[in-house]
Parts: sequence; C-alpha cells; structure tokens
Amino acid sequence: MFKKPFQSKPQSALRESACRQLAHEAQSTFHEFTAQPGKLQTQKFVSHIGDKGDIISSSTDPLWIRTTLPNTSNMVLVPTVYTQWQHPRMLPILWTWPVVIEKLVGGADLMTAGLVVPPGGLPVVTKGSLVAVCAHGEMAARAVGVMDVDTREIREVVGAKGKAVRVVHTYKDWLWEAGSKDEPPVIPVDSVEEARVADVEKSADGKDTTDAVDTTDGVDAAMENLSVQDAAAESETAATTHVTPAEMDALLMTSLKQVMATVLDEKHTGEQLPIAASTLFSTYMLPNAPRNAELDVKKASYKKLAKFLKAMEKHGLLGLKDIRGEMHIKSLNWTHADLRTYTPYSAKHVVKAEQAPAVEKTQKGNMIELEEILRVPPALRPLFDDVNGNPESGYMTRQQARYVLEAYIKRHNLVDTRNPRNIRVDHLVCDGLLTKDETAKLTFYPRDKLQQRLQERMILCTRLTVPGNPPVVRQGRPPTIDIVCEKKMGNKVVTRVMGLEVYGVDPASLAKELRVACASSTSVDPVPGKKTVSVLVQGHQVKIMTRLLNDRGVPTDLLKVTDKSGKAKK
Repeated sequence: MFKKPFQSKPQSALRESACRQLAHEAQSTFHEFTAQPGKLQTQKFVSHIGDKGDIISSSTDPLWIRTTLPNTSNMVLVPTVYTQWQHPRMLPILWTWPVVIEKLVGGADLMTAGLVVPPGGLPVVTKGSLVAVCAHGEMAARAVGVMDVDTREIREVVGAKGKAVRVVHTYKDWLWEAGSKDEPPVIPVDSVEEARVADVEKSADGKDTTDAVDTTDGVDAAMENLSVQDAAAESETAATTHVTPAEMDALLMTSLKQVMATVLDEKHTGEQLPIAASTLFSTYMLPNAPRNAELDVKKASYKKLAKFLKAMEKHGLLGLKDIRGEMHIKSLNWTHADLRTYTPYSAKHVVKAEQAPAVEKTQKGNMIELEEILRVPPALRPLFDDVNGNPESGYMTRQQARYVLEAYIKRHNLVDTRNPRNIRVDHLVCDGLLTKDETAKLTFYPRDKLQQRLQERMILCTRLTVPGNPPVVRQGRPPTIDIVCEKKMGNKVVTRVMGLEVYGVDPASLAKELRVACASSTSVDPVPGKKTVSVLVQGHQVKIMTRLLNDRGVPTDLLKVTDKSGKAKK
C-alpha cells in the first residue's frame, strides 16, 4: 500500500475523547496491548493505487492506519511496524526467511511457500486477520499484513502455490520513511518462541534430515514464486563463495584492523575523522581486504554495516556518531589490545589516508560544492590536440582553456607583427572559432575577442559534490531547488519546495524538521508528471525553509524563490 509515495492532507490534532476511544479500541482488539491515550495527530491519505484512509501519528512516528483491507468492507485499525515494535505480542507472528523479507520490502506479498513452519505448526490465524511478518528467529515485525488463507488449511509449504499474506505496510516503505526511520529493535524471544526457533534451526542445520529437506525446499519454492531469476542468481553466488557467516564476520574484523594499522593509523589520519560509515567500508575496508577475499556484509551474521560497526564500538575498536541521520566514525582506538597484537598483511590494493577522496573534507564542512568546468566541443578538438591540450578527465577550467589557445598561437607564430593585439587566423582557428562569413572575409582577429569566442564555444558543465557522495558532472548550469509560496483555497498560504533529491536532501526528514520549526503541518507529495516529490508546509515559511536547507549544505545561490502569496515574509 505504501511501497510508492502517497498523497496526504495536512495533519490535525486528534481530540482527547478520540484519543481515549482509539486506545480503548486498540486494547479490546489487539492482544497484550496496554498503551494509554496520548496526544496524537491524524491525516487523510490516498495511496498510489487509490486506497484511502487515515494515518494516526505521534510527534515522531506513524502509529496506526485506519483503512479498508482486502476482502473487507469496513474500516479496520492496523498498527504500523513502529507500534508493533513497542508491543511485539499484539499480533500473531509468522516467520519467513531473511531473503524473502527483502522481497516484501520491495513490494511483494508473502507467498505460502515462503513461510517457516516450526514442528509445532503455524499459529491459528483465520483468513482476513492481521498478522506481523518477522525474519526467522526475530520478534520485530518487518511487515504487517492480512491473511489471505486460514493457517489451518496450510498442510505443507513445500511446492505450495498462492499468497499467504497480503502485505499492507513494511519496514522501509514510504510510511516508515515518514517517521523517525528507526531500525528494527532487538526484542528478546520468549521461551515458547525460543523453542520454535531452536526446532527450526535444528532442522536447517541438518540434524533432522527430513525437516532439513523441507526447510530448504521451502526457501527455494518461496524464491521461485517471488522471482525465479533472483533465486537462481543467489543460488549461484552461494555455490561459488562457500563463506559461512562466521568466516565473513572474521574477514570484516580483520579488514577493519588492517585499515586501522596501515591506512587510518594514528599518525596519518588527522582531519579524516569523522568518516562516513559507507566511506570507511567502500574506500578503505574493501581495497584492504585479504587477497582473494570479497567482503559482503549481507553474508555475515550482522547483515548490515551499521550492526557490524555497533558491534565494533561495543568491542572498543571505534566510536560512532550520528551526523544528520548518517552514521559516522568519530574516533578510532589504536591502543586496543587487538591492534597491539595484530600483524598487518599485504593487501590487494592499499588506499593511503592522503589518497582519500576530497569528499571527506566536504563532509566536515557539510556544504555542497559547485565548480564550473568546461568540456571541449568536437569542432575544437583538433586545435586542442595540436598542443596536447585535451585533459585526461575531459574537463578543464576557463583559465586552462585560455592557456591552451595562447599555447597554440605561440606555437604557430600567429601574432600579427604590426599589431600584437591581432591574431592571424589559420584553418584550425577558423573551423573551431569563426563563422563561415568571418572565415571568408578575415585574415586577422583581435586576441581578446578570440579568447571570448573560445569561452563561448566551450561546453559549460558543473561538477557537483554532495557530502557523502562522489562528485557528479552535469552539463549546463546546476539545477535549482524551487521554493514556491502561494495561496490556496480559503486564502491560506502554503510554501512548497521541489527538487531536493539532486542535492541529497531527504524530503521526509526535511518535512519532519519543518513541522517542528514552523509549528505547522507538513506533507510529502509526488509531483505530477515528474519523478520527484515536493514538501509542503502551511504558512509563509520561505525564511525558515532557506535556513534549514542552508544547514543541510545547500548554498543560497541554488534556491529559486517564487512568491505568489503577496504577503510579508516571516
């Protein structure tokens, strides 16, 4: 329902009586739900497929969805994953394999063949009931959906056809994006669930041959129903690597210690810290892995880079810090006992600290960098090749372009002896810089106007460096972020901003911060006819929006403000 951006109206406060009624309804409907009424907000929504309903949120997260579910005609109260994480026993739990969870997050429904059936059998859940879908052995929901079949009718999952759960909402969908975007917590498994996990793991390990075959076939069948090509690719990868989670865990820790001992050592790190977690992994750990070893966090027991780094922080090797929603390494402990006894090896490709990309310095300043550069057009390439003026990157500055033309003039003695300000034009200058009429009439051309003509004929490009991302070159001038202030029905004024994605600004995060800074309701809506979204806030909020974008590193020059409201700025 929320796998794509949805349209929503501004939030409004829920009355205390409605909050009490909601709490009573939730306590009477869901198992072991004991939440007390509090201050909530509600807003109407329309999904990308036309489903309508209400979203009930706290100050930070969406908590409930009230909508019509498949095979029902009445509005039903559905908890979000944020609510289930606080009350993990409120819904019946169905397990599936982590590889299937990835498909659910991508928008697929849960097929019957994807269920994990413990020896004790599935919990009794009737068709049309709400369930929480968790990764095998976990209690934190990754999806919430409605049963498409009665679990008592499921005799076996191997080779089974059809859907088991129609997914309503998942972790990492657009509704989850509208909240705090927390990761699923680690919830202790109770004694009953521990026994079910142990039984399934025993079967998966091969101690019970019959169950082991059924378990493997269940995963294969689930993947066949979801994506035959993906399942084949994953099976082929698994067959060629033969790396266990424990071995990958050891490889990750070894690579980190190698980086700390040889690249990011205490003498040369200096201003490199803090380093983005993604940069540490891609720029340092991957090139410094042991020879003939490929690092893949998904094949480790951690599954995610963030979990691995948190484990290393707990181990004492490093310190972490969250900077604007992105994990960074703020410190490295070179005095750790593991490093004192560690012997570095010869890595397959060592990246020195001084060779680190300039993006780290950009992240420290947290400002987006724009650099105007030029590209040589085809008509001028013979002239530039004549003096070896074409750079390897294909781009140059305006000053470098001037030097190339001066070098060509000097090499071919094109300066007019009677007037040094004039240049004698030859066939390459004519072909690249002059028009046909000028070529037929002129023998000399003013030097300053020739340089000006060169600047005009070069292709203008912009090198854009967003903190945390590699530089990107775009032809033409950089796109602007449009801030439009306009009147709506009832003489109300709203402020809308579009074009955030190019500069790495998260629309949901900006909307959340605007809601607090402006004390006004906000919404994130898709822009019709474009592959982008807009953030809308009530009131004339140009000044506050400009400040928040500046705080995210967006220069004021990139902001295009259009005021159609006719009101004074706040």
